[in-house]
Amino acid sequence: MGATTPAWVPALAITMVMQTMAAFLGRVFPVIGPELTAAAGVSPEKIGLLAGLVAGGTMWFLAGGSLLLSHFGPVRLLQIGAVVGSLGVLASITAWWPLLLLAAFVVGAGYGPSPPAGSEILTRNAPKGRRSLIMSVKQSGVPLGGALAGLIVPAVAAWGGWRMGLLVAALLPLLAVLAVQPWRERLDAQRDASRRPTLANLVSPANLTAPFSVIRGNRAMLMVAAAGFCFASVQGCLLTFFVTQLTTEIGYTLAAAGAAFSAMQFSGTFARVVMGWVADRIGGGRALVALAVASSLMVLAVSEIAPGWPVWAVTLLGLGVGTTSTSWNGVYLAEVARLAPEGRVGDATAGSTILTFGGYLVSPIVFAFAVPIVGRYGTCFVALAAIALLAVPMLLAAMRAGRAA
Repeated sequence: MGATTPAWVPALAITMVMQTMAAFLGRVFPVIGPELTAAAGVSPEKIGLLAGLVAGGTMWFLAGGSLLLSHFGPVRLLQIGAVVGSLGVLASITAWWPLLLLAAFVVGAGYGPSPPAGSEILTRNAPKGRRSLIMSVKQSGVPLGGALAGLIVPAVAAWGGWRMGLLVAALLPLLAVLAVQPWRERLDAQRDASRRPTLANLVSPANLTAPFSVIRGNRAMLMVAAAGFCFASVQGCLLTFFVTQLTTEIGYTLAAAGAAFSAMQFSGTFARVVMGWVADRIGGGRALVALAVASSLMVLAVSEIAPGWPVWAVTLLGLGVGTTSTSWNGVYLAEVARLAPEGRVGDATAGSTILTFGGYLVSPIVFAFAVPIVGRYGTCFVALAAIALLAVPMLLAAMRAGRAA
């Protein structure tokens, strides 16, 4: 980077690369779900249990990771997360169901550093007037990682088997770890290496409650986090069950379903950038309200998918769903950073993200148990459309609380 390059440029590049790889690892199980569950000897909808445990692993890390972020610095913690996530994917090659459940939790723990570490880096380096846009660009790495998973993993699996697909998926993030190393010292210069993490202080009440102490009593932040729970519930189920629905209920091949999944993710990549730009101009709250309404409508359309739908129609629908249901994250994180006290952005992001990730944890598990009861995926997606609309009153309450503060 040249001497005149703004500090936020390398900061954004590094956080986006690591965010992409973390999301890539988190999407490996859904895109290869039918093959993986068949090898493990469980029903296809059980992929929702793996998705829920990925979210659970992330929440576990976020609850106690504050001290790790301070000690290692955000870049090193992102690198550690990528290595941990890769190990989780490698363990899943056994296809032994109990180990798969543990592997999903480990992959989620590896994703955990991404929200607080990324926000910490960008809040230090991004201009305030462009934070929604810059954080949305960084968050565009989430659907980009999902799109890469949808394209790469099923294609490799078709060529060399599903285990080869998992092996390739585990190796790619390790290349990213090496690629960002030259910027580690510069961006981790403010780390506090004197605060050594030990088992005692990692599980201490002070460390475990640090993320929640920031949002306690902050009504605006709590309402935004509650809306995030709704958004995450919808997004988590869409990303978990879209491929499985298309292959088991509609009759698509894994490659065709993976392509439609990738279309959803690619559109989400660009939509996040656009929504960040929009939010900087009309306000994050208003942008999120619009996305909640649009997402509800698109999920209703997904509920109507039936055998006989052409691939192009489902792919086009995937583009629409990605635009509306997976583009909220960057605007959400920018709102949390805006509401956070000075110097507590990492803790505020961790605390609010734990609440949000409750949606990723609970909803896929409930969805997985509901499908056999109601008999089809579409009925469950109708319920998700209603959950998307629940975010609207919460966001309006947050906007009122923010004005009153």
